[in-house]
Amino acid sequence: MSLRIELAGHPLDLRADRSVWWPARRTAFVADVHLGKDQVFRRSGVPIPAEVLDAELAALDAVLAGTGAERLIVLGDWVHAAPDDDDGWPHAVERWRRHHAELELVLVAGNHDRGLTEWLERWRMQDWADGARLDGLALMHEVDLDAPPAGLSGHVHPVVRLGPRGDRVRLTAFARRADHLILPAFGRFTGGGEGLERAGWTFYGIAGDRVVDLSGVRPPLRR
Repeated sequence: MSLRIELAGHPLDLRADRSVWWPARRTAFVADVHLGKDQVFRRSGVPIPAEVLDAELAALDAVLAGTGAERLIVLGDWVHAAPDDDDGWPHAVERWRRHHAELELVLVAGNHDRGLTEWLERWRMQDWADGARLDGLALMHEVDLDAPPAGLSGHVHPVVRLGPRGDRVRLTAFARRADHLILPAFGRFTGGGEGLERAGWTFYGIAGDRVVDLSGVRPPLRR
């Protein structure tokens, strides 16, 4: 289930699959997918199963099917690292792209999205390297946490801890301050960042198939 919010007057749906849906623009947003991270780890000798990539691409399929999006904007870190010559994962992404031939696919480049010129062309992915604005919303990967503009970003991988000390639950979350929203990491094979509440951010937590408004809940400070 999704949760409807307004950001600078624009209705947006926060979805339990870690995406944001902007119905008026037929646009879905994700951030921090980190495709290929599993292969980077395997090259380092860490036995990560190859099914990780398949699961991430299937999750993207579910976002598109669930929203009917005509455009998918990735708010940075589409990949974990530029592909090596013998990597198989970028070819799997290319096959996935062919199944969504009509989709407008856009990347707002993040700190991991380097050396991708050739592959962005093969994936038919627009490169908004310097960010963009849509209807007054700034789209970026990293944001100044102390002075965020109206818009959307990623990079931080927000999570929040709730409950009494010694019995706390950790939720992946969307984080909000004024009219800025930070998306959670879409890639499940990622870590999470805590402590945003110290900078005045509030949260919408993902609990199973629901997004829960936690703006009135003060998370406990970590000790």
